[in-house]
Amino acid sequence: MFDKPISATVTVLAALGAVAAAMLALRSRASSGDRGAVRTTAYDFGVVVQGQPVEHVFSFRNERGAPLAVDTVVTSYAAAAATALDSVVPAGGDGRVRVSLYTKYMKGQVNAFAKVRFRDEGARPVWVQLRGRVVAPVEIAPRERVYFFTVKGEGPHQEVLVINHQDRPLALLGAASDNANFQVRTETLEAGQRYRLTLALDPATPPGRDSAIITVRTDSPEYRTLTILGRAFVDDIVSTSLSKIDFSQVSYDHLDMQGVGDKIVLVRKYRGTDFQVLKATTDVPCIDVEVVPQKRGETFLVNVSIVKRRAPHGDIRGTLRIETNDPAFRELTLPITGRIM
Repeated sequence: MFDKPISATVTVLAALGAVAAAMLALRSRASSGDRGAVRTTAYDFGVVVQGQPVEHVFSFRNERGAPLAVDTVVTSYAAAAATALDSVVPAGGDGRVRVSLYTKYMKGQVNAFAKVRFRDEGARPVWVQLRGRVVAPVEIAPRERVYFFTVKGEGPHQEVLVINHQDRPLALLGAASDNANFQVRTETLEAGQRYRLTLALDPATPPGRDSAIITVRTDSPEYRTLTILGRAFVDDIVSTSLSKIDFSQVSYDHLDMQGVGDKIVLVRKYRGTDFQVLKATTDVPCIDVEVVPQKRGETFLVNVSIVKRRAPHGDIRGTLRIETNDPAFRELTLPITGRIM
């Protein structure tokens, strides 16, 4: 599979999606008679395997009433090469650009752009877009990282696929995790081609952050081992959005500006129904604390603010204490640090 090069009409320029979208929006507002603007054209090359060349010739129309002399074809993507096949595009005629994309070191979604510039400064450039996906010969889908955002006792699981794009069959010889909290199980979906890995987090995993490296062994000489990284972020049943209140360095003159001397702590009970924050206090004299209910029986906000008129210059050290009605979490404590300059 994927044993023949793809021939398509493309020119490639790697760009951030948001920036590219903004540029496209600006160009789309230009009328066809405005400085000879021409529309942006996109091409989707589908899915190719790393190392498979993508080459295409892209055509564009000169909608001006005069010929256009091509100046340069610009790509900022290191793996792209572009050549104008027509140095001069006649009025009302079509111009062509050949573009090649080197995919050996690429992986993932491609959303790239290229620009054809003309010698006439009044002529708007032509933009072309390339879309598609480059996959490894042995692909781990949808990604090689697995994240668990969960609560102690839940024990979630996620699935990833091992997909073989090689010409020869692939067999899995085993899978193992270097962390007992991350468990892995394999299943054959299509012998030699597709396998499912189920990664599960032990419900007893303690609150905090945890990680694992999952190693998958295969019979492929080129891909003997595949690696999946696991990350877990485990909250307790009652948790706070911050582990500490750190104001870092705060300018005294700016303390009366909104947000400068303020911190917000979200206090939450997972699947709570009658949870309450009864009170929040601090031993730092220059700080005021306010409790604000959010979702009934489940979440509260604790607003922590430095009061300028009481704020001294120098270090801030103390503790925020949050009292709740939960028998297992009567009091939550967060250290307070910072410095007023």
